Amino acid sequence: MTTPIRFVLVGAAVLLVAPVCAQDAAKTSPVRIVIKTLIASEAQKECLSLNNRQRLRYKFRADGPLNFKVSHQEEKEIIDFKRDGTDSASGSFVPRKAGDHCLVWSNTGKHSVTLRYEFQRASQ
Repeated sequence: MTTPIRFVLVGAAVLLVAPVCAQDAAKTSPVRIVIKTLIASEAQKECLSLNNRQRLRYKFRADGPLNFKVSHQEEKEIIDFKRDGTDSASGSFVPRKAGDHCLVWSNTGKHSVTLRYEFQRASQ
């Protein structure tokens, strides 16, 4: 009789854990791809909500130099990291705490720059 009880307990544990795993997997979003031309002094901003069990994957390429940063808002803007004067970058970012995080590209030059970027919210 102890064997059927073990199966019931193991089955109950699996049923309790499965929804949590499914919720984390459901928080992975499809890759979003955007192409945008930034005129002189224009910026492009994409924001999304991340918790501390998620990561932000990003990749971009531009036909001219741009300033790029990932930031979030607390009492003031907090810049998580930035790269100035770059035409490409890729990587992933894991937030220290939950909140809205933004990818921001700024064209500080005098000419238009075409930017192609992609990003995705994913589980760690």
